[in-house]
Amino acid sequence: MDLYNELNTELKKHGIKDMEVFGEVLRPIDRLVNSKMSSKPYVDILIKYLDKLNGNEAEMVIRALTEKGNQKAVPTLINLFKREKGENLWIVGNALYVIDDKNSYTEILDICRNKSFGIARQMLMGTLARIKSDEAYDVLINCLSDASVKGHAIEGLGRFGNPEAIKILEKIDVEKGKYEYKAKNNAIRKLKRKQII
Repeated sequence: MDLYNELNTELKKHGIKDMEVFGEVLRPIDRLVNSKMSSKPYVDILIKYLDKLNGNEAEMVIRALTEKGNQKAVPTLINLFKREKGENLWIVGNALYVIDDKNSYTEILDICRNKSFGIARQMLMGTLARIKSDEAYDVLINCLSDASVKGHAIEGLGRFGNPEAIKILEKIDVEKGKYEYKAKNNAIRKLKRKQII
C-alpha cells in the first residue's frame, strides 16, 4: 500500500469515514480539506505523513492542516518551508498565515527577508501586518522593491496601520488594472482614515 493510501486508512481508523458526494467518493483527507471538519484531532497523523509525501499528496495534507489556531503543525510547516525551495511553498505560506501562531513570528520575519523564497512569501506579508513591530514594518517596506511580493507588501502596509507609509506608497509605481494598483489605492485610503482618527 502506498503512503497516501496508508494515511487515508489511518484516518479511517480514527473515525473519518469515506463519504459519497454526487457519485464521487471523498476519502478522509478529501473530507478534511473540503469540509468544515477540524483537522486538529488528526494533526499528529497528518504531520507524520507530511514529511514522507510530495507533490499533490503533500499539498492535500498541508491544506488539511490549514486551520486557524492549528499551532501544533507550525514547526513542521516552518521546517518544510525552509527545506522545500519550490514545491508547495505558497501553500505552506498560506497555512502559516491562516494558523497565525505568534510563536512563529521571528521565523516568519526571517522567511520574509529571504528573497529566494519568492512568491511563496506573499501570504506571509499579511502576517507581518499582524506582528505590528518596527522590524515587521521595515521588512514590509523592503519588500516593496521585490516584484514577487510587492502587491502583498502594499496590502500588508495598509493593514499594518502606520500612516507614515502613505508617502512611501504614494511614490510606488504600479500598473493600472493590476492587483498592486488596487492594493495601493486601498492601503492609502485605509491609512488616511487612520490619520484622521
